Amino acid sequence: MTGDARQSTAAERTGGRTADDPKGTSVAEEPIRGTSTDAEAHPAPPSDYRLAVPEGWERVVLDPDRWPHRIDKLVNRGLRRTRAIPQLKAALAERIRAQAEAAHANGGVEMYLVNQVIGQVPVSAGLVVTLLRPPPGREAGDLSDTALSLAADGGDVSTVDLPAGPAVRHLYRRTPSPEDPDGNRLTVTHLDVHLAVPHSEQRLLLSFSTPMEPLADALVTLFDSIARTLQWMA
Repeated sequence: MTGDARQSTAAERTGGRTADDPKGTSVAEEPIRGTSTDAEAHPAPPSDYRLAVPEGWERVVLDPDRWPHRIDKLVNRGLRRTRAIPQLKAALAERIRAQAEAAHANGGVEMYLVNQVIGQVPVSAGLVVTLLRPPPGREAGDLSDTALSLAADGGDVSTVDLPAGPAVRHLYRRTPSPEDPDGNRLTVTHLDVHLAVPHSEQRLLLSFSTPMEPLADALVTLFDSIARTLQWMA
Protein backbone atom coordinates (compact mmCIF):
# COMPACT_ATOMS: atom_id res chain seq x y z
CA MET A 1 0.00 0.00 0.00
CA THR A 2 1.40 3.33 -0.97
CA GLY A 3 1.02 6.67 0.74
CA ASP A 4 0.60 7.53 4.35
CA ALA A 5 -1.49 5.25 6.54
CA ARG A 6 -3.13 5.73 9.89
CA GLN A 7 -3.49 2.95 12.41
CA SER A 8 -6.75 1.90 14.04
CA THR A 9 -5.12 0.68 17.21
CA ALA A 10 -6.08 -0.91 20.48
CA ALA A 11 -5.10 2.30 22.25
CA GLU A 12 -7.56 4.29 20.17
CA ARG A 13 -10.42 1.87 20.70
CA THR A 14 -9.90 0.82 24.30
CA GLY A 15 -9.17 3.99 26.17
CA GLY A 16 -6.69 5.99 24.11
CA ARG A 17 -7.23 9.64 23.34
CA THR A 18 -7.34 11.25 19.92
CA ALA A 19 -8.20 14.75 18.75
CA ASP A 20 -11.27 13.50 16.89
CA ASP A 21 -12.34 10.97 19.50
CA PRO A 22 -11.39 12.35 22.94
CA LYS A 23 -13.33 10.00 25.20
CA GLY A 24 -12.05 6.65 23.99
CA THR A 25 -14.01 3.44 24.34
CA SER A 26 -13.86 -0.28 23.80
CA VAL A 27 -14.16 -1.47 20.22
CA ALA A 28 -17.10 -3.64 21.24
CA GLU A 29 -19.36 -4.09 24.23
CA GLU A 30 -17.61 -7.41 24.78
CA PRO A 31 -13.86 -7.36 24.02
CA ILE A 32 -12.35 -10.12 21.93
CA ARG A 33 -11.14 -12.19 24.82
CA GLY A 34 -11.95 -15.28 26.82
CA THR A 35 -11.09 -16.80 30.17
CA SER A 36 -8.67 -19.62 30.81
CA THR A 37 -7.27 -21.33 33.86
CA ASP A 38 -4.46 -22.94 31.90
CA ALA A 39 -2.79 -20.51 29.51
CA GLU A 40 -0.67 -23.19 27.87
CA ALA A 41 -3.47 -25.71 27.32
CA HIS A 42 -6.10 -23.09 26.53
CA PRO A 43 -4.50 -20.02 24.89
CA ALA A 44 -6.53 -16.87 25.32
CA PRO A 45 -8.06 -15.14 22.28
CA PRO A 46 -6.53 -11.80 21.28
CA SER A 47 -7.88 -8.83 23.20
CA ASP A 48 -7.98 -6.58 20.15
CA TYR A 49 -6.71 -6.04 16.62
CA ARG A 50 -4.79 -3.42 14.67
CA LEU A 51 -5.69 -2.28 11.18
CA ALA A 52 -3.94 0.31 9.00
CA VAL A 53 -6.00 2.43 6.62
CA PRO A 54 -4.92 5.21 4.23
CA GLU A 55 -5.01 8.83 5.26
CA GLY A 56 -8.42 10.31 4.59
CA TRP A 57 -10.41 7.26 5.67
CA GLU A 58 -12.74 8.72 8.29
CA ARG A 59 -13.38 6.41 11.24
CA VAL A 60 -16.67 6.16 13.12
CA VAL A 61 -16.83 4.04 16.27
CA LEU A 62 -20.12 2.16 16.19
CA ASP A 63 -21.28 3.27 19.61
CA PRO A 64 -24.68 5.05 19.65
CA ASP A 65 -23.49 7.32 22.44
CA ARG A 66 -20.53 8.50 20.38
CA TRP A 67 -21.42 8.53 16.72
CA PRO A 68 -23.82 11.57 16.65
CA HIS A 69 -21.06 14.08 17.42
CA ARG A 70 -18.57 12.30 15.18
CA ILE A 71 -20.95 12.14 12.21
CA ASP A 72 -21.92 15.81 12.54
CA LYS A 73 -18.23 16.71 12.60
CA LEU A 74 -17.52 14.64 9.48
CA VAL A 75 -20.43 16.20 7.58
CA ASN A 76 -19.44 19.75 8.51
CA ARG A 77 -15.83 19.12 7.56
CA GLY A 78 -16.72 17.41 4.29
CA LEU A 79 -19.04 20.22 3.18
CA ARG A 80 -17.12 23.18 4.55
CA ARG A 81 -15.95 24.33 1.09
CA THR A 82 -19.43 24.07 -0.42
CA ARG A 83 -22.57 26.16 -0.18
CA ALA A 84 -24.55 23.22 1.16
CA ILE A 85 -27.83 24.24 2.74
CA PRO A 86 -28.69 22.99 6.23
CA GLN A 87 -31.22 20.54 4.79
CA LEU A 88 -28.49 18.88 2.71
CA LYS A 89 -26.19 18.58 5.73
CA ALA A 90 -29.01 17.10 7.78
CA ALA A 91 -29.87 14.61 5.03
CA LEU A 92 -26.24 13.50 4.68
CA ALA A 93 -25.84 13.13 8.44
CA GLU A 94 -29.04 11.10 8.62
CA ARG A 95 -27.84 8.81 5.84
CA ILE A 96 -24.56 8.13 7.65
CA ARG A 97 -26.42 7.56 10.92
CA ALA A 98 -28.64 5.02 9.17
CA GLN A 99 -25.52 3.23 7.91
CA ALA A 100 -24.06 3.26 11.42
CA GLU A 101 -27.25 1.91 12.96
CA ALA A 102 -27.51 -0.91 10.42
CA ALA A 103 -23.86 -1.87 10.87
CA HIS A 104 -24.15 -1.74 14.67
CA ALA A 105 -27.26 -3.93 14.62
CA ASN A 106 -25.29 -6.58 12.70
CA GLY A 107 -22.40 -6.59 15.18
CA GLY A 108 -20.33 -3.84 13.61
CA VAL A 109 -17.71 -2.27 15.86
CA GLU A 110 -16.33 0.46 13.61
CA MET A 111 -16.69 1.79 10.09
CA TYR A 112 -14.65 3.95 7.76
CA LEU A 113 -15.98 6.35 5.14
CA VAL A 114 -14.03 7.63 2.15
CA ASN A 115 -15.15 10.58 0.05
CA GLN A 116 -12.09 12.17 -1.48
CA VAL A 117 -10.84 13.76 -4.65
CA ILE A 118 -7.52 12.23 -5.63
CA GLY A 119 -6.01 14.31 -8.41
CA GLN A 120 -9.23 15.30 -10.12
CA VAL A 121 -10.96 11.97 -9.58
CA PRO A 122 -13.65 11.63 -6.89
CA VAL A 123 -13.30 8.43 -4.86
CA SER A 124 -16.00 6.90 -2.66
CA ALA A 125 -15.58 3.73 -0.59
CA GLY A 126 -16.34 2.28 2.81
CA LEU A 127 -15.32 -0.37 5.31
CA VAL A 128 -17.30 -1.92 8.15
CA VAL A 129 -15.55 -4.12 10.71
CA THR A 130 -17.92 -6.63 12.30
CA LEU A 131 -17.42 -9.07 15.15
CA LEU A 132 -19.55 -12.17 14.57
CA ARG A 133 -20.51 -14.65 17.27
CA PRO A 134 -22.30 -17.97 16.68
CA PRO A 135 -25.82 -18.31 18.10
CA PRO A 136 -25.95 -19.62 21.69
CA GLY A 137 -25.30 -23.35 21.82
CA ARG A 138 -23.77 -23.49 18.34
CA GLU A 139 -20.19 -23.58 17.12
CA ALA A 140 -18.88 -21.24 14.47
CA GLY A 141 -17.71 -24.05 12.18
CA ASP A 142 -14.67 -24.01 9.92
CA LEU A 143 -13.82 -21.28 7.46
CA SER A 144 -14.29 -23.90 4.74
CA ASP A 145 -17.96 -24.03 5.73
CA THR A 146 -18.13 -20.26 5.33
CA ALA A 147 -16.55 -20.52 1.87
CA LEU A 148 -19.08 -23.13 0.73
CA SER A 149 -22.00 -21.08 2.02
CA LEU A 150 -20.78 -17.92 0.28
CA ALA A 151 -20.09 -19.74 -2.98
CA ALA A 152 -23.76 -20.69 -3.11
CA ASP A 153 -24.62 -16.99 -3.18
CA GLY A 154 -22.41 -16.30 -6.19
CA GLY A 155 -19.39 -14.10 -6.68
CA ASP A 156 -15.70 -14.96 -6.49
CA VAL A 157 -14.92 -16.95 -3.33
CA SER A 158 -11.43 -18.09 -2.39
CA THR A 159 -9.34 -18.95 0.65
CA VAL A 160 -6.25 -16.83 1.24
CA ASP A 161 -3.42 -16.75 3.76
CA LEU A 162 -3.09 -13.35 5.43
CA PRO A 163 -0.48 -12.36 8.01
CA ALA A 164 -3.30 -12.57 10.58
CA GLY A 165 -4.16 -16.13 9.51
CA PRO A 166 -6.31 -18.00 6.98
CA ALA A 167 -9.24 -16.06 5.57
CA VAL A 168 -12.13 -16.40 3.15
CA ARG A 169 -12.24 -13.74 0.45
CA HIS A 170 -15.61 -12.99 -1.19
CA LEU A 171 -15.71 -10.55 -4.10
CA TYR A 172 -19.11 -9.73 -5.60
CA ARG A 173 -21.17 -6.96 -7.17
CA ARG A 174 -24.70 -5.83 -6.45
CA THR A 175 -27.02 -3.53 -8.38
CA PRO A 176 -29.35 -1.59 -6.06
CA SER A 177 -33.05 -2.24 -6.28
CA PRO A 178 -35.14 0.39 -8.09
CA GLU A 179 -36.90 0.88 -4.75
CA ASP A 180 -33.63 1.69 -2.93
CA PRO A 181 -34.61 4.35 -0.34
CA ASP A 182 -31.39 6.28 -0.96
CA GLY A 183 -31.98 6.43 -4.68
CA ASN A 184 -28.77 4.52 -5.46
CA ARG A 185 -28.47 3.40 -9.07
CA LEU A 186 -24.77 2.53 -9.31
CA THR A 187 -23.48 -1.03 -9.17
CA VAL A 188 -21.62 -1.55 -5.89
CA THR A 189 -18.50 -3.72 -5.71
CA HIS A 190 -18.08 -5.57 -2.40
CA LEU A 191 -15.09 -7.36 -0.92
CA ASP A 192 -15.76 -9.30 2.29
CA VAL A 193 -12.86 -10.87 4.17
CA HIS A 194 -13.78 -13.41 6.87
CA LEU A 195 -11.20 -14.34 9.51
CA ALA A 196 -11.39 -16.64 12.49
CA VAL A 197 -10.44 -14.96 15.78
CA PRO A 198 -7.65 -17.21 17.15
CA HIS A 199 -8.60 -19.52 20.05
CA SER A 200 -12.21 -18.36 19.83
CA GLU A 201 -15.57 -19.19 18.25
CA GLN A 202 -15.78 -15.60 17.00
CA ARG A 203 -15.21 -14.32 13.46
CA LEU A 204 -13.99 -10.93 12.28
CA LEU A 205 -15.50 -9.65 9.05
CA LEU A 206 -13.98 -6.83 7.00
CA SER A 207 -16.66 -5.54 4.61
CA PHE A 208 -15.31 -3.20 1.92
CA SER A 209 -17.46 -1.56 -0.74
CA THR A 210 -17.33 1.05 -3.47
CA PRO A 211 -19.83 2.37 -6.05
CA MET A 212 -16.93 3.55 -8.25
CA GLU A 213 -17.22 0.91 -10.99
CA PRO A 214 -14.49 2.40 -13.24
CA LEU A 215 -12.06 2.31 -10.29
CA ALA A 216 -13.32 -0.92 -8.76
CA ASP A 217 -10.34 -3.10 -9.70
CA ALA A 218 -7.83 -0.59 -8.33
CA LEU A 219 -9.84 -0.11 -5.15
CA VAL A 220 -10.20 -3.87 -4.61
CA THR A 221 -6.41 -4.09 -4.77
CA LEU A 222 -6.28 -1.42 -2.07
CA PHE A 223 -8.87 -3.28 0.01
CA ASP A 224 -6.77 -6.44 -0.17
CA SER A 225 -3.73 -4.46 0.97
CA ILE A 226 -5.64 -3.08 3.96
CA ALA A 227 -6.81 -6.58 4.93
CA ARG A 228 -3.17 -7.71 4.96
CA THR A 229 -2.33 -5.11 7.62
CA LEU A 230 -4.62 -6.75 10.19
CA GLN A 231 -2.74 -7.85 13.31
CA TRP A 232 -4.05 -9.57 16.41
CA MET A 233 -3.03 -8.06 19.74
CA ALA A 234 -2.57 -9.96 22.98
